[in-house]
Amino acid sequence: MTPKVLNKIVSFLKKDVGQIFSADTLKSIGKLANTDVTDIMSDAKASKLLSEIEKNPDKVESYIQLAELYRYKNKIDKAVDIYLGLAQRELDVRHLDLASSYVKMGLNVSPDNGLLNKFSADIDIRNGKFSDASDKYRAAVNYYIKKGDRMTAIYLLHTIKEMNKATVRDLLNLSSILIHENMTDEAEKILMSIRESHKRGEISNVRDLEACLMMLYSMHKDDDVILGELIEARIEMGQYESVLVLLKKLISKEPENVNFLKRQAFVYKQMNDIDNCVKIFKLIANIYAKQNNLIYRNIYYYKVLKYVPDDVEALSVLKMDDQIRDKLDSKIENTDSKIKIFDHLE
Repeated sequence: MTPKVLNKIVSFLKKDVGQIFSADTLKSIGKLANTDVTDIMSDAKASKLLSEIEKNPDKVESYIQLAELYRYKNKIDKAVDIYLGLAQRELDVRHLDLASSYVKMGLNVSPDNGLLNKFSADIDIRNGKFSDASDKYRAAVNYYIKKGDRMTAIYLLHTIKEMNKATVRDLLNLSSILIHENMTDEAEKILMSIRESHKRGEISNVRDLEACLMMLYSMHKDDDVILGELIEARIEMGQYESVLVLLKKLISKEPENVNFLKRQAFVYKQMNDIDNCVKIFKLIANIYAKQNNLIYRNIYYYKVLKYVPDDVEALSVLKMDDQIRDKLDSKIENTDSKIKIFDHLE
């Protein structure tokens, strides 16, 4: 390279942006590229590409090279802007295949980008690819939730719902965002529908049911039926510590409700906390004694003796020999885990 050529390059690089391109030209180029390009003007390669775009605004290769330059410089959003600009230009003249190809290029740069996924989904819908579209809308939902743009996430989840492609997880996600935005009436309708579907056996995933009931309970703290269903769901999931906390709320309202106490005893038994389990058995036995229900009083004292054979209280009440105790075994087996919280509440 001759000194004269080198001097020309150096003098070109030292020029101010305004000396190379006018403000109107930069604005025009930025509009074509769908982004503000002034941040990259100090790069010689970028300046050359922008010159090419100015001379020949229809030459797609220049835009793609500019997008890849932004990608190389780790300015991903700017690269995405350019691909979106190219896609929109093709979409405006109804070239769906070309628009889709530019969106795919953008997704290669930023697979999780919400606008690209939404754009791609919109094109899929125009092409009748509804299943593909719903997956892309979900990806866009996750993007906008992370960005804190919940209203866009709501709009996209509504779109999936209106397409009849919404899963239970989509509906739970939508309900959660609606509650966060104080749109509780709509959230409650969705959650009640999920709850009823589970009762009809159409939904079997207990984690989804638990999430549904937890949101409903957050809106209806005084509804003991919802609380009871939430307790049963968490028992099924083995979340025993949480169950005990919730059970205590019910028991504080009705300290002598044997259904509540039986579930408490069952949970303690599942946790292998025999001391507390036996204490609850004694409480239940005493409640039955007050009701003059001696058969069930005796059953629960016998349960005590199964775990603590020398318990003074149980022995003094029962005063039974082994033969009589054996006859109670069949009744005892029917009182362990079959009782449910909501048997009483319903």
